[in-house]
Amino acid sequence: MSFLTSIVQTIASLFQSKASKAALTKAASLVTLATPIVQQIAVLTPNRTNDEIATAYQTFGVALSQAALSTPVAQRSQVLLDLATEVLAAKCPGVATNVLNTAVQLAVTAAQVAQAVQAVQA
Repeated sequence: MSFLTSIVQTIASLFQSKASKAALTKAASLVTLATPIVQQIAVLTPNRTNDEIATAYQTFGVALSQAALSTPVAQRSQVLLDLATEVLAAKCPGVATNVLNTAVQLAVTAAQVAQAVQAVQA
């Protein structure tokens, strides 16, 4: 996680307020909790079909709205972000949604980088 921490510290240095630095530091600390959630959602939803998304929501015990299923395919990553954020929120009560979203997005990015590295090494 030192690489991720250094990225967060670099980004945090762009902000002057202690609150924004604290939020980014908190998000970075939650990446280890968010990563298995992100990975499981990715496995459950490789094509982002309605059935896959419904299964993912059911797997995590989160209620799924019809609005989520009617989301255009190009925007379904937001539906999955919402799911991951809600699951993470249950594990981290009291943490602001924007911090949870950031942690999930950092976990997604880290997973994509790891996947790209594996592909190059193969």
